[in-house]
Amino acid sequence: MEMLTKDNTAPVDGLPMEPQLPELSLKDFRNSNRMPSLLKEIHLPKQKKILETLKNFWQENNSHDFVVRIGEFDFPCQRLILMVYIDLVRQELDKTELRLPENLVRPEIFEPLYAWMSDKEPLVKRPGIVSLLLAADYLKVEELSCQIWHCLDHASGFGEHQAIQVALDALPFRDLYRLHHLMLQRIQYFFLVFVSSVEFLDLPIHSLCVLLSSNEIRINSEAEVFYAAIRWLNHEWPTRQVHAMEVMEKVRVCGMPLELLLTFESPVDDIRVDRIIQLPELRTFIEKGSFDQVAMQFDDGTRFYKQIYEIFDVTLAQPRSFICHYLSPYHKPEPNSPDQVFRYADFLGYLGVLQTLPLDALKLLEKPL
Repeated sequence: MEMLTKDNTAPVDGLPMEPQLPELSLKDFRNSNRMPSLLKEIHLPKQKKILETLKNFWQENNSHDFVVRIGEFDFPCQRLILMVYIDLVRQELDKTELRLPENLVRPEIFEPLYAWMSDKEPLVKRPGIVSLLLAADYLKVEELSCQIWHCLDHASGFGEHQAIQVALDALPFRDLYRLHHLMLQRIQYFFLVFVSSVEFLDLPIHSLCVLLSSNEIRINSEAEVFYAAIRWLNHEWPTRQVHAMEVMEKVRVCGMPLELLLTFESPVDDIRVDRIIQLPELRTFIEKGSFDQVAMQFDDGTRFYKQIYEIFDVTLAQPRSFICHYLSPYHKPEPNSPDQVFRYADFLGYLGVLQTLPLDALKLLEKPL
């Protein structure tokens, strides 16, 4: 076949000339032959939701871009997670690390703290709950603090023997005094068991006063509170002598058995008791309690007696809630009966019995009418 010429014309042998084709784009086609617009008809659905993808990415710990340093420990973290909860991270956006004080955020507690921030549900043991609360308060993670307080609430099933353990855990931290005092006031049937322990003897003065002032403690006799104060004072005598009056003012002396109060007007041949009740300020205090009790016994409810109370400054103290434990050597069917006289040695003997019983032994007793 013969080659065409450069201008597509036929050779000179007589074949017809091929018509020239215009250079026309598809978009310029007219009428029914015109191509539809592709971009107006095709929709590309999103295969993944970006927030869910990021969440899974963070939970898989694939994006560590920040380091938290506590003491000698380094914790790789995700900056965005920390920024949600911690002001210190948000305030310094150019930093890639944060050093936290070990005394406020303990290394062993940061892992459950960060797990909670990462939308997980960490299991925290009872000894760690106080440290976790301390860290949450320092970092101002209010939502976590509220959740911890809810777990410590009495209605959530947090028992009084657990409360005293939390109170002791919180004691070293000044920022948690509120928790410490609140847990002390949660003690009821556990009071006498606690008095028998070394931890009771080691309480600081302010904690002891909170405990002895509580309306919630359960006792066989108000004299047990008096002897509990004697036990604490004797533990570091004479160093604690300066606290004798401060402690004894928390005892509701007017609620003690009258005959027992009368025996304290003279030495009782027990140096542990005598060196305290023979203090001049204590003698006056005990005599005042005896007078108040006699005044209340003869109270007939008239206006005249109200005037006597005002003139002689009679102290009317709310009675405690009582138990009647048959294993106490001074057990009486009616708590605080006037003739319920027993010695400090009897009280210590009873505490020794309580040390051999389960922690909830008093709580399981039949409640007095």
